[in-house]
Amino acid sequence: MTSWQFLTMPLVGGIIGWLTNVVAIRMMFRPRGPIKLPLLPVTIQGLLPKCQAELALNIGKTIEEELLPVETLIDQFEHGAYEEELAAAVGVHVQERLCESLPRLLPESLKAALAGFFQDMVSRELPPLMDKLIGQVKEKVRSDLHIAPLIQTRIMEFDLEELEELVVNVSHRELRHLELLGAILGILIGLTQAALMLVVTP
Repeated sequence: MTSWQFLTMPLVGGIIGWLTNVVAIRMMFRPRGPIKLPLLPVTIQGLLPKCQAELALNIGKTIEEELLPVETLIDQFEHGAYEEELAAAVGVHVQERLCESLPRLLPESLKAALAGFFQDMVSRELPPLMDKLIGQVKEKVRSDLHIAPLIQTRIMEFDLEELEELVVNVSHRELRHLELLGAILGILIGLTQAALMLVVTP
């Protein structure tokens, strides 16, 4: 076995390993449509285009059941200060509208007293009403809001070309490492084959 052959085998192995990983990465996205190989009962299609519907369904279910369940959204709403803020905003609005609608002939002190009275009344009566309305809204949300179909629809509407560009841009370095790893493994395999041939060849 010549030295030229000894150097060629790792080089060829590295090229084959690199090309294999490059093709494997590209086949995650391409071909986008199914292509039937002639004379063979085989149809090839990119992994993401082929499994897009299944991925969308599973991602939607995972988000709805584990990452962002409806109960979590309702808990966030309950822990917020929305009721107090809304009651205060309504009270201020009632006071302003009342002051604008009262006759100008009325003394300002009387206007202020009336406005204060109605604002206090709103502050007392509105919270129980808000609790009742928000309770009804929560039950409606709990029964009618389904996140999984929304996520599934959005993923199915996502353009595959944009998805490919997004994945490549985000994981560019990692994909390069995979390609280089394929080349390194190919070189090691080529070196092993060359070493075995040196041992076996008399």
